[in-house]
Amino acid sequence: MTVLDAGRFLKESFDFIKKYSLEGCPSALAWLPENSEIWTVYGSRVDCPWKLCWGRRKSWSQCEAVLHHIGRVSSAVFSPDGMHIVSASSDDKTVWIWNTTTGECEAELNGHSDGVNSAVFSPDGMHIVSASYDKTARIWNTTTGECEAELKGHSHQLSSAVFSPDGMHIVSTSYDKTARIWNTTTGECEAELEGHSDWVNSAVFSPDGMHIVSASNDKTERIWNTITGVCEAVLEGHSQYVNSAAFSPDGMHIVSTSSDYTAQIWNTITGECEAELHGHSYTVNSAVFSPDGMHIVSTSYDKTARIWNTTTGECEAELEGHSDGVTSAVFSSDGMHIVSASRDKTARIWNTTTGECEAELKGHSHWVYSAVFSPDGMHIVSTSYDKTARIWNTTTGECEAELEGHSDWVNSAAFSPDGMHIVSASNDKTARIWNTTTGECEAELEAHLDPVYSAAFSPDGMHIVSTSSDYTAQIWNTTTGECEAELNGHSCSVNSAVFSSDGMHIVSASCDTTARIWNTTTGECEAELKGHLDSVNSAVFSPDGMHIVSASNDKTARIWNTITGVCEAVLEGHTHRVNSVVFSPDGMHIVSVSRDNTLRIWNTATGEQEAELSEESENTSLLFSSDNSKLPVVSSIPNGVFINHNHNSQIQVSLESSLLDVYREEIFHTKNHHKIWIPPPFSKPSSIDYHFSKLCLGYNSGQILLLEVCMVLILYSTL
Repeated sequence: MTVLDAGRFLKESFDFIKKYSLEGCPSALAWLPENSEIWTVYGSRVDCPWKLCWGRRKSWSQCEAVLHHIGRVSSAVFSPDGMHIVSASSDDKTVWIWNTTTGECEAELNGHSDGVNSAVFSPDGMHIVSASYDKTARIWNTTTGECEAELKGHSHQLSSAVFSPDGMHIVSTSYDKTARIWNTTTGECEAELEGHSDWVNSAVFSPDGMHIVSASNDKTERIWNTITGVCEAVLEGHSQYVNSAAFSPDGMHIVSTSSDYTAQIWNTITGECEAELHGHSYTVNSAVFSPDGMHIVSTSYDKTARIWNTTTGECEAELEGHSDGVTSAVFSSDGMHIVSASRDKTARIWNTTTGECEAELKGHSHWVYSAVFSPDGMHIVSTSYDKTARIWNTTTGECEAELEGHSDWVNSAAFSPDGMHIVSASNDKTARIWNTTTGECEAELEAHLDPVYSAAFSPDGMHIVSTSSDYTAQIWNTTTGECEAELNGHSCSVNSAVFSSDGMHIVSASCDTTARIWNTTTGECEAELKGHLDSVNSAVFSPDGMHIVSASNDKTARIWNTITGVCEAVLEGHTHRVNSVVFSPDGMHIVSVSRDNTLRIWNTATGEQEAELSEESENTSLLFSSDNSKLPVVSSIPNGVFINHNHNSQIQVSLESSLLDVYREEIFHTKNHHKIWIPPPFSKPSSIDYHFSKLCLGYNSGQILLLEVCMVLILYSTL
């Protein structure tokens, strides 16, 4: 068990430890699960400059490795000997061969001119066949990586292609409503299987190679004789598109999957449906039998894979971890592992025997949309798609109150400046004011006609501004719960609104390509900031209130003079939409985050770009306190990003590429600070906040982690 434990630890931490040697070991060890034997023995001895207060994993995840494509992964399958995986991407037009032991990519197969839907090995592992949107299938040599044949004939994109058991034939399926049988030696088409009345999504050979089963959008599967090309049976039962169908190892059964959220097991002799597998909450994309025929693994757009017992029809395990739809999953040849492919750009390897579930501080039953600290750092409020907000004690990790009342997603929540109240915003068209001590709802703010996107307190806590897709922002009195002003003027959804530091003005950002400055006393619009060419996602005041910076889908940020309403600078450089922007506490710099996967730092006075930080994962937003007392924090932490801490209890955000540190007073580059490494399982939180030396991370799984950075007197020790 210790060897397996060490193996999992090294797989997760090897790259980091290799780069930072002994310095990196404490940070890596600090993330070990509770039941890890290494943690049991060495946990109390780890000399680390930070600690995980709560949220520690109880056990290792079922996922043993994560393999990254540049684009969405449409399929991933093992080689017959289990030593390799071939994955196909519908975005980057490539096929990749991976070593399952090292996780390294050994070959990239280029040649298709459009996305690749699937790729599978031949029975002897010597060849791969790929199917593409470019209307062709290709046969590749796995040793040389060369394309040996291009199979042309279909008149529309291909959905799949697989080998026959003896490797002598390939069956391909297409949106042209046909399947075709190809000779792998000559590359010639030997038969065209016609009969389906809609797209054919997949087709596979029976174990003896005598039959083919095809699945179609016409809601049926068909069994074909491979020698005559005649359709011998039509399997009808699904109420929506049939996405896939596969034979059992003995050829006696077929499992089919459908957009009707089910999989069905069929008897190939009688054509009868013997079992219907219910459990997925969205389209079931694929299902295959285990090598011994005793289990089935199914995948779904509900982001999960499920393991089923073929005899009882019961679901024995739900494999959770992907952050987007799971497109395919297959067993290894020994049945001990499953590899799944997902739209989240990853393939994952799962252990089929452990079945351990991670459940650390899992209170929410859906995505955690945001999590923020109270002003004193003693509590956290989190919001979720499960229609609730929750108040957590940062010392004990306990949920002290569940704020129930909203009838739809809760989009955001914020504490009042004194920490006594919380305001939440929901898709149910309301905002609610909650008492943080009792957890009671003290006021329901009803006036918006559409979902409420955000709500924020004024600096004195006496007012709230809310924004909605009904094209308005509204100002509320927190004592009476009355709407004091409706800010009309935008011609599209209002994405955000915040108060100036003196509470005298509000700036709103809208999909109508403008930002507007409002007088909080009169409710009048004092300036319309025009210039962006697309939706404005956010806008904030500088600490002195003299400037506003806005972020837009037009790939730019703009600096505006709040008195004149004139645009003083256009910050150009991003190649995709800019999601958010914030000023540094001294107002001298601006940080922007874009969907082009970069974070950029700008000089406020000159408008010049001073630094660019690039990472593979998408940064979605920056956090900044309403009183401008906190530094900005990237809310999506890519692999290799460090949260740094120095002797003054100041937390900095550091990206490996540039080691950027953001202090309370200034922004500059530095080195030689203690680093908190965020390992891959926790590297992409859906929300992040901090309070002095504590850092709170929320995840789409419903999990919340709390880290605390210990005092490290680095400079003092050198004096």
